[in-house]
Amino acid sequence: MTSRRELLRLAGVGGGALGLAALLAACGGDDQPGGSSGAAPAGSLKALQADATQLSLLGAQSQLQVGVSLYSFGLSTPDNRLVTGGSPQIWVAKNDTGRAAGPFPTRWFELTAYEETKDSSPRSPLTGFYGAEVEFPEAGNWMVAAALEVDGGRSVGRGAVPVSAEVPAAVGSKAKPLATPVATSPAGRKKICTREPACPLHAISLDDALAAGRPTVVNFGTPLLCTSQICGPVVDEQMVVADKLGTKASFIHVEIYPSRNTGKPVRALTEYGFSTEPWMLVVDRDGVIRARYEGPVTAGQIEDALRPLLA
Repeated sequence: MTSRRELLRLAGVGGGALGLAALLAACGGDDQPGGSSGAAPAGSLKALQADATQLSLLGAQSQLQVGVSLYSFGLSTPDNRLVTGGSPQIWVAKNDTGRAAGPFPTRWFELTAYEETKDSSPRSPLTGFYGAEVEFPEAGNWMVAAALEVDGGRSVGRGAVPVSAEVPAAVGSKAKPLATPVATSPAGRKKICTREPACPLHAISLDDALAAGRPTVVNFGTPLLCTSQICGPVVDEQMVVADKLGTKASFIHVEIYPSRNTGKPVRALTEYGFSTEPWMLVVDRDGVIRARYEGPVTAGQIEDALRPLLA
């Protein structure tokens, strides 16, 4: 059985993701004045946790943008079982005792593309995740709690996430027209793609795709060397959408380590300001980023973001 420590590592989106303990400390956890001691004020995260079974909340993002953002996460039980399905409710606050905002409803998303593509790249045991559209009205370190029924009892998982007014590849900003590696033959793709077998999403450079004035779906990921082992599944989810809508939009996989040297990431990754993996951007005809996903994302999510841009 996968240990909770391993689940936390796998749920992280890469080496740059902040650890849960560090985030809780930054937010002011149980040791802060007015934290866990004393009665739990009504409407607070502390009250929400009272008498509930504690779950581990596995955050999938290193940073979110001020405003409404998709918060993606997983949950595991005290005996290290991943929680799947159901509809947890999300609550957020700046500390344990202030009134929390919420509830924000969630959806369960499953990563199913591997069943279609038969990829042999390393595969994460995390085959699904929760997502909630959550509003963070200001920058700072926010505490997050997910509440749901597990095995007939009320359970709560708590985590935290930094929120900033300025984030890499912000929704509404212009995508950077950078050159990315191109290959059109199986042998050429194998040299610049660590997926096994190499994926076909390398036929056009990102700068050329943006200049062509077509909607573009670009993924920064490394299926073979991904810290979270989520990159392989995400590339395959992108491939499913490309098979369906590839005549109407450009689909690009930017391999992070085409040389297979983790000390030499592709230039486009650093130019975009990314320090984790994978990332998926959906860009409109004018080169404006309309959706951004850090970590896991499904074919359905990509298609939902892309279809309005095809008209």
